[in-house]
Amino acid sequence: MMPRALPETEIEKGIFEVKISPRDLTVSKNEIELTLGYSDGMMPSHFSEMVDVLLSQLSRNCSIAAGYRVVDVSRSPNRVNGLEVGGKFMTMDKIVTGQLKKAEQAALFVCTIGPTMENWSRQLLKEDDIVLGFMVDTIASATAECVTNLLHDHIGMRMEQRGLKITNRYSPGYCNWPVSEQHVLFSLFPQDFCGVTLTESALMLPIKSVSGIVGIGANVERKDYICNRCGVKDCTYRTTRRLETSISKL
Repeated sequence: MMPRALPETEIEKGIFEVKISPRDLTVSKNEIELTLGYSDGMMPSHFSEMVDVLLSQLSRNCSIAAGYRVVDVSRSPNRVNGLEVGGKFMTMDKIVTGQLKKAEQAALFVCTIGPTMENWSRQLLKEDDIVLGFMVDTIASATAECVTNLLHDHIGMRMEQRGLKITNRYSPGYCNWPVSEQHVLFSLFPQDFCGVTLTESALMLPIKSVSGIVGIGANVERKDYICNRCGVKDCTYRTTRRLETSISKL
């Protein structure tokens, strides 16, 4: 099934809120199995049933908010380790700048599934229900990634309507882009955009939130991530993600 454009509202010039419903989500059970440390179809039936129950409860445990802002992007003639984005300089590694070098604009984005799942997981772990708490946290992370995929696709379709293409998405903290650059990124949004705030250390609250940048232009392209150039083993952009400790060891 082809992705579809989602309802959006322009709250300020160039700043859009996108409506994503839990009904729009298709969280991959296979991905959850891999993250929990199991090969495809090898998760024990009782764990599989637990995952099914948790997935069926997503709609009442998610408060999805998502949005983006389209800004100009360019290289600074006096600085080579980043880009001018929305009139502000963002320090970036060449992994990111190399993919965005042909972009004329960029879509900065923020999305979240809200605090309910992470609070639920934290409470379960506090009560020593380690297996269920770990599963809830894993499904929450997969759900946040699913929301981000939907937003990324939506931005792509909106830009296609303008005769433009988009790049892959990149987030502070990945691809050698310092997580501290979150502060620059968030400064280009209204305060508490999508209900997400930053701590001094640039941690997003709620934790199950994603922010980042997508390049826009006539000559850019969306392609496979260059994961062999990055040492982050648990990167959200890798095609196969596993935790070093599987659920079977809990």
